[in-house]
Amino acid sequence: MVVVADGKIAFSRDRIISATQASKNFGECRQRAKHEPLFVTDRNARVDTVIVDYDEFEAMALELERLRLERFYATAAERLAEVDENPHQATVPLSEVLGEEGYQDFLSLDADEISDEVLFA
Repeated sequence: MVVVADGKIAFSRDRIISATQASKNFGECRQRAKHEPLFVTDRNARVDTVIVDYDEFEAMALELERLRLERFYATAAERLAEVDENPHQATVPLSEVLGEEGYQDFLSLDADEISDEVLFA
């Protein structure tokens, strides 16, 4: 588990290893990383790599995706609420959303170029 305090990752010195140590003892590093992340330093003693257990990485990636979707849906809900409050002033022209070039590309599309089977597959 990674601890965050005051907007920064907090960890103890025993979880820091040099890149040289990591390369010479990679098997040991992998075993240690199953219990807690290891922070690998570069030649300037700055942490530049983290070795983390796959299950922990997967949990972080899933949580990040969940939070991204949550933020996306919250933003969409806010925008819909704004439109509901004042529908005439909340609309945005498609040309403004797509930009001039994108809008011209949109207008040049031929709806009959794509078959219904492909479109609704």
